[in-house]
Amino acid sequence: MRNAIALLVSTLLLVACSGSGDDGPATTRPQSSTSVQDTATTATAQDTTTSAPAESTPLDTRMEWVADVLTAGELEESTYQATFTGDFIQAVSYDEFVAVVQQISSAGGAWEVAGFESRDNLSGVAVLASSGGESVRADLTLEATPPYRIAGLRMQPAETPTLDDPPGDLDEAASRLAELGDLELAVMEAETSECAPVFEAGDGGAMPIGSAFKLYVLGAVADAVEAGEVSWSEDVAITEEHRSIPTGVLQDEEAGETFSVREMAETMIAFSDNTGTDHLIGLVGREAVESAFEKYGMEEPALNIPLMDTMDFAALKVGPASGLATQWLDADEEGRRQILEQISDISPADIPLLEFDRPIHPDTIEWFATPSDVCRVLVQLVDQGEPITQILSINPGLPDEEGAFEYIAFKGGSEPGLVAMNWLVERPDGRRFVVSGSVVNPEGLDQLEATLLFGAVRDLVAGI
Repeated sequence: MRNAIALLVSTLLLVACSGSGDDGPATTRPQSSTSVQDTATTATAQDTTTSAPAESTPLDTRMEWVADVLTAGELEESTYQATFTGDFIQAVSYDEFVAVVQQISSAGGAWEVAGFESRDNLSGVAVLASSGGESVRADLTLEATPPYRIAGLRMQPAETPTLDDPPGDLDEAASRLAELGDLELAVMEAETSECAPVFEAGDGGAMPIGSAFKLYVLGAVADAVEAGEVSWSEDVAITEEHRSIPTGVLQDEEAGETFSVREMAETMIAFSDNTGTDHLIGLVGREAVESAFEKYGMEEPALNIPLMDTMDFAALKVGPASGLATQWLDADEEGRRQILEQISDISPADIPLLEFDRPIHPDTIEWFATPSDVCRVLVQLVDQGEPITQILSINPGLPDEEGAFEYIAFKGGSEPGLVAMNWLVERPDGRRFVVSGSVVNPEGLDQLEATLLFGAVRDLVAGI
């Protein structure tokens, strides 16, 4: 299996402040995209490159600088401040940038500019290659005047990561996933929300699902729209109260900047945006999401009540509230609500993100659902039609290279030690299937391999 620099989509977002040299400052307003934390990237390599000019330009110099930083695996904060524009630095902190650099450079070897795919005076897309055999695509934009600081930089794998030896059937895929950790997996035919199992591995019990809990947030929002309490076009302002940590893009927006409910829902699902999620929870109310657990068919909603929002989750994992983790695990519902109240004023600045580089309670401090639960919520959401079907299909999780499906809805979830992947797919013959799985290992696991193996399960559904 290609290492692909362990670049799951969480890496793509941290260095994704794409500016336009002559057109004003960089913006992070979300776009429909497949760059989300909970999937492998859908980037594909190109075979053509564009030759550099005879004389080195500022674009060449800056791109070579990026390659040198990846080789070193580090840089001084003063250098970061001098090299990037203020807008970029405001959107992407020094610590976040270094974390991405270290993740990419962990592949080892020296990096160099292999060639440009496209370029103009102030922007270009180049493939950077390492002597260790890895490559990334760097999309770089410079400011319009000297010293030509970097205004935008997006890095992602130059190839779609694939398995060298994809499993030949569902049994083999499940066996290999089970080698990574505790596995729950089901393939279900989904003609209605009464999902019919086609294949199962595990005992069918509740599994940690990570950001897939956001399906229930989407359900609560859809219910509020149906009830006339909110509308998809209604504007929601960014507030400090509901600002959360990456993943996502909305955490970098100024307080008071507004986005429609639909835009926030799109970023929540397609970007797994935590700030958008917490704003939507704040909009409809925590209790509305708790009610959605039961309404959308969850067998044991008490496992997720009271609801943690994404800042609660982060605070209990790392930072000033991490000392309450044991109390949280031992507490009943009332005790947990008291803990949530106690930690409600913790802000993103209090969370040391770089410490969340190892498994921290991936099997206990989490959101939980069974594969059948996930099947039911996906079917009920998709059956509501637009705009939900569009929201769920922006990011397919992994590319459908063979074009096997007419429609793909996806939501995954991951953290160190956990990968959860969930699809509803419709085949050309009209049959619908849900693939829902989670593998967790408190000692750690290969997240990319787990992601690709779950993707192989999805692809095998085409031949059932």
